[in-house]
Amino acid sequence: MTETVTQWIRQHAHRLTALDPEAPWTDLRPMADIVRDAKVVAIGASTRQAHELSTLSHRLLRLLVEELGFRSLALEGDDASRLGLDEYIRTGTGDPRALLAEARSFWQTEEILDVIRWMRSYNRHHPDDPVRFAGDVRSPRVPPARLDGLAGIERSLADDTIRWHEHTGDRIVHWGGIAHTANGIRGPSRPPHRR
Repeated sequence: MTETVTQWIRQHAHRLTALDPEAPWTDLRPMADIVRDAKVVAIGASTRQAHELSTLSHRLLRLLVEELGFRSLALEGDDASRLGLDEYIRTGTGDPRALLAEARSFWQTEEILDVIRWMRSYNRHHPDDPVRFAGDVRSPRVPPARLDGLAGIERSLADDTIRWHEHTGDRIVHWGGIAHTANGIRGPSRPPHRR
């Protein structure tokens, strides 16, 4: 079985050659071809504060926005509007470092600050076609879903993303933890674990 996995990786994997968000996207082109028609692309990280994973996610975000027309970022973990970050990327009002100080700890990194600053810069250069944070568009008449454990959280995240897409028509980059972005089999239909 190990040889089969190794062969599959050799046939399908593409080597990443850079982590710098401003590096050329030559190594990411295969990814662009895979997600070209997607409405939502999920970027999942196994740990949220790892420098390498955060900068790679930033590179992917830039590729998706600049080359494929994605215009909303659903950054898991906090409400960008509540923090004032959405206002900052739209208008430049506020200090992003101070705004991030009010966020959850895993947003309080230099890498996330770099993403926020890049989004603001992009919007300054593209005022008629800005990038923005996905927000809550729930109708006041629709109560929030009751969250029962991980399944309830997953359902809420998915519903929020669907509502945002339906409300705006934007293609969305959903950046979060791998547990919230994996496309897996659940329940009794899962094949038995083999050693």
